Amino acid sequence: MLYNLMLFFHIFGTLLMFMGVAIALTALLSILYAKDTQSIRTWAKVAVKSDGLIPISVIFILFPGLYLVFSTWGWGTGWIDLCLATLIAMTIMGPVINLPRLKAILEAANNETNSSPSTALLQTIHNRTLWNSFMIMTMLGFGIVFLMTMKLAMVGSLVTLLISVVLGYVLATIILGKAFNSNKINTGSNHTLTK
Repeated sequence: MLYNLMLFFHIFGTLLMFMGVAIALTALLSILYAKDTQSIRTWAKVAVKSDGLIPISVIFILFPGLYLVFSTWGWGTGWIDLCLATLIAMTIMGPVINLPRLKAILEAANNETNSSPSTALLQTIHNRTLWNSFMIMTMLGFGIVFLMTMKLAMVGSLVTLLISVVLGYVLATIILGKAFNSNKINTGSNHTLTK
């Protein structure tokens, strides 16, 4: 009975994490394609607030997950060890990499005096580090769920997570490239992507 309850909380945490990711991704894409500064402000507030769901979800994922490991699986199982390490890395990436850049977008939008986004604001939005980090974290989340389902050994788990990182980077490149070309055409600006 306790195992099933812990499994429920573990799955609930996973759903909560993906809700946070979905809200943040919706906000980021809306920011990326916004035509006016007010829309950027609104969606940047949503993105900053949604980033707070990730640490809460980690609590629901981690503690019940540790119970499941200690009560049933044990350590030394490739997928468990790598999923735990990846979850911890993602927990650090959010507040260290993503949140400061999301706050920078919000601050730049709040300081913007024009109704149309300036080149400086667009550069802040097109921050390559933010997009790489966010999309890699998103794909790592899918990789973790895949590993929880398939329960691969160490090599298969490493390959899965490596593929997740590559897919995240590729998606970030595609998304930024399309938005950059769209903004360049719509605004006539010639800004560059920032790190």
